[in-house]
Amino acid sequence: MKTAIEQLGKLAEALVFEQREEEKRLASVIEGKSLRIRRAEGVTWSPISIEEQDFTFGGRVRWKIKMNHNAGLAGAFRAGSPVSIYQANEAGSPQNEGEVRIGIVRKATASAVDVIMDGNPLTGSEMHERWTLDARSDDRTYQCMARALNHWINTDNEIEKATRNAFLNCSDFPVLEDSMRKEELKSYGFGSLNGLQKKWLDAALKRPAMSLLHGPPGTGKTTALLAYVVEMVQGKLRLLLTAPSNAAVDLLVAGCAKQGVSVVRIGHPMRLSDEVQPFGLDAQVEEDSEYRQVRDLRKRAKKAWQVADRFHRNFGSEQRAERASARKEAKSLEREAIELERFIAERIVRKAQVVCATLAGAANPALEDERFDAVVSDEAGQAMLPGALIPMQLSSRYVLAGDPHQLPPVIKSRRASAMGLEESALACFMRSKFCADSITMLAEQYRMHPEIMAPSSHWFYEGQLRTAAELKSQSLPDILRSPWTFIDSAGCGFEEEKEEGSESTMNSSEAEFVLKRTLEILSGCPSFQVGVIAPYRAQVAELQRQFEESDEYLIYRDRAEFATVDAFQGQERDAIVISLTRSNAEGEIGFLKEYRRTNVAMTRAKHHLLMVGDGATLGSDDFYRQLMERAETSGAYHSAWEWLYTS
Repeated sequence: MKTAIEQLGKLAEALVFEQREEEKRLASVIEGKSLRIRRAEGVTWSPISIEEQDFTFGGRVRWKIKMNHNAGLAGAFRAGSPVSIYQANEAGSPQNEGEVRIGIVRKATASAVDVIMDGNPLTGSEMHERWTLDARSDDRTYQCMARALNHWINTDNEIEKATRNAFLNCSDFPVLEDSMRKEELKSYGFGSLNGLQKKWLDAALKRPAMSLLHGPPGTGKTTALLAYVVEMVQGKLRLLLTAPSNAAVDLLVAGCAKQGVSVVRIGHPMRLSDEVQPFGLDAQVEEDSEYRQVRDLRKRAKKAWQVADRFHRNFGSEQRAERASARKEAKSLEREAIELERFIAERIVRKAQVVCATLAGAANPALEDERFDAVVSDEAGQAMLPGALIPMQLSSRYVLAGDPHQLPPVIKSRRASAMGLEESALACFMRSKFCADSITMLAEQYRMHPEIMAPSSHWFYEGQLRTAAELKSQSLPDILRSPWTFIDSAGCGFEEEKEEGSESTMNSSEAEFVLKRTLEILSGCPSFQVGVIAPYRAQVAELQRQFEESDEYLIYRDRAEFATVDAFQGQERDAIVISLTRSNAEGEIGFLKEYRRTNVAMTRAKHHLLMVGDGATLGSDDFYRQLMERAETSGAYHSAWEWLYTS
């Protein structure tokens, strides 16, 4: 067996390949391509107009940018997207002397974006130059993961060494104090925890080093985690809560706030949901009584920049000196504002009972000198191990929660995947024999009708899931034949095709059939929210297009959502409709072989699950063949001809 240092060294190498692959994919669209192609691919707007400039939190410059006529694809950029902006010629290429500026999109409409920029503001003349906006890869996360790996490889701390060796299956965990909480559980607001949740909570509070919570779909994982948070906070202990995605972190923030816990959300304001914006560090800093001094410094700095901007190219030595003095004063005022802002931020973080951040966000400078009594990482089944190691530097006690049978980390490089980067942090730790005693799997689920739960429980959880008593007596609207239905489209002529200009697969005939069934559910179940899931973006786009062109769109648009499974992770809907898309003579199913994604899709449904697919194509795969056999045995299997013949 390789040593822990050798394992982490291999992951560090794999991380390089993954970063290169991501940069290569973006470069293949941008570098060496004509401006026309870049516009068509949705990675470039050129030319753009910088219509407004001001300052926001941290002294960062905000630009209001508008896409000029025929400058690119409408809606190409989304809030949170990393971008680069530079002065460009008519071909959209950088001017030799032009500085490339980087930023994050704050707000986006079809033809305009607000971007928070790094660096100094533009002069008045620069704002009127010809500019280009490009999508860019964000290497910050990779840098954070690389530094974390370097830390854990080279640490001299004996507790960290022992911890590292334990979660990599090399030796046992370090001996810490016996328990963080010795008194009996108070169950602050969580009296309804079931037996397994209480068992895990009690063990997690007493376990000094590592606790793993395996939470299959709908089993109350988040409820158990929040109970842990409340117990710890009541014991005067501080926590860092993390997750791989902003959406997952925001759910934790909202849960903490609901329990009355003092929480600070660290992260770029542009990536926080509206619900948790008031808990963001930036927002709390701006509400601080001392922040008015920061505003005053910024106002004076802005005036100094305006003085400097009065001088253009043709001026004498006296004007040149006056401009230099104004710029020096502006920069000095900005530095003073930033230092005061940082002081306020550090004070707020120190006082917070709970700090929340993404895995990469845990590398924020505001946390650099912080130590926490425990680090909690949710959705750890989606986290690459190098990412999970970032917050783990800030404590010696850890709770990881998630499900290795749901969405895995997204790895683009085959070489990096083969080197082990695709294994999630949770799967890695669960594999270690030294973590075996720290694993608890929740088994009572509160989401799905038992017939929807059964296939997932059978294939992914060894039949251990059981349905809460209150769900067993659910009744369905008459229009729904059963809680779970599989419609086989074999022989109906629903053939797959490739989307023009891409490699994504679509099936317009299947999309039409799926949309009709979806509209039937929406019409027959007036209270239902319906999610429609497809494995391919092209199929999602086709479903969305057909829906928007339908007569029923305005009636049902607020009750139906079309997306790939990634958008539904951690969510639920009254009914889920899955368009499996693939239909070909070769029996190729491609992306559908990632069975964990199918598991996530199926288990989003509360009352009704409808799956549509070509049984002749899918039957070449053991998983889908057995799925259809199970549907037939339970009376859930139907042929699409039953609808086509009667319609």
